[in-house]
Amino acid sequence: MSVRRLTFEPPLVLTVIIIIMSLAILFPTGAGAEESLASGSLLELAQAKEPPPPQPPTPLEPERPKSEKPAEALLLEAGAILLPEGILQVEPSFEYAHWSTNDIAIAGFTVFEAIVIGTIRVDELNRDILTGALTLRYGILDRLQADIRVPVLYRQDNEVLGVGTINERERSIDNFNIGDLEASVSYQALNERGAIPAVIARVRARFPTGENPFEIPTEDIGGGILRLTRPPTGSGFYGVGPGVTAVWTSDPVVFYVGGTYLFNLERNFTGFGNINPGNSFEWLAGINIALSERVALNVTFVDQINWSTVQNGVEVAGTSFNDGRVVLGASISVSPNTTLLVGAGIGLTDDSPDFTFTVALPITFKLY
Repeated sequence: MSVRRLTFEPPLVLTVIIIIMSLAILFPTGAGAEESLASGSLLELAQAKEPPPPQPPTPLEPERPKSEKPAEALLLEAGAILLPEGILQVEPSFEYAHWSTNDIAIAGFTVFEAIVIGTIRVDELNRDILTGALTLRYGILDRLQADIRVPVLYRQDNEVLGVGTINERERSIDNFNIGDLEASVSYQALNERGAIPAVIARVRARFPTGENPFEIPTEDIGGGILRLTRPPTGSGFYGVGPGVTAVWTSDPVVFYVGGTYLFNLERNFTGFGNINPGNSFEWLAGINIALSERVALNVTFVDQINWSTVQNGVEVAGTSFNDGRVVLGASISVSPNTTLLVGAGIGLTDDSPDFTFTVALPITFKLY
């Protein structure tokens, strides 16, 4: 007897259905699947293209004002450079100067070197002058510049008469008025080439707009001594003359030397006759050093020599003088168009002020 093995063979239709269901489970299709795939794809795309979150801005250091080369401001003061064409500079300034002198008057004769027969009188004079000025500079052409300066003065003279005597007394006078107006025209004749310096020539003029000593009344202070009732603020004379400045540069250092000769024109004054105040010559030499883009230093020696006054053809004794001084200056650029200048002067001769102090604030404008 033979045993028959039973086998199960599923119908073909059932087999196909099982295969389709398996594929549907492994690879879902339809709207839900499409949405799932689409959502996944968009999320990945958004994550890929989304920019990183913005970072807080890093605080920046405040921008410093651009330098206007403060060294040039000091050189403009000294007349060693000129403004370019179309540039206007307005400079308000303030200066304080102080003098102190002792005048010894001896009436008598000397027996021995240390013994004087007669009267000795010592007079002490202290003078303070405050000057506020407005200076305008304009570059007419690249090599041509015009300047005008209008000063206003307050002057106080404090005099002690007969120091050390029983007649010692103090006298003080003051005056506030406009000073003598000054104007000049400068032209750069040569540019610097090697050892040949740049040369600037100028013509300077002074006008007697201040109150002069010849129009101020006098008073007798005792013993036939006449004094003005108030100090003058002007010279009373017109002046005109040429000047020249030579400049050598070796960055960051600039050397300059120059001089001006001023012809003081004689005038007639009622009660005084013909007065010729004597001409004057002023020369200077200096060095300018740029320490940085914002700071520069300057040292200048200035010497003004004035010849004696002549009245009605007769020379007046004691009217010549020599004013020599050293001026130390510094400049600081405070904005693109503004520079602060500070200077101090030290007197070197008996006719010089003991010291001077100056502050100026030149402001530059470009007109075209």
